Amino acid sequence: MLTDIKNKINALKGKKIKILVDVGRNKSEVYEGEVLNTYKNIWTLKTLTDVKSFGYADILINTVVISS
Repeated sequence: MLTDIKNKINALKGKKIKILVDVGRNKSEVYEGEVLNTYKNIWTLKTLTDVKSFGYADILINTVVISS
């Protein structure tokens, strides 16, 4: 399951995506940018202002939702 997520994120590398991040207490944040790099346990998203990093498990537990 986690391997499938890693492969899908790796396929999105260099492409523009939009993600919805659940930050708790019924709050969420939306980021738009491109997948910068994929590593063993995390992947990075380059937005206009900074670089954010997320774990693959965040997608598995629906903390991060990707929409292209």
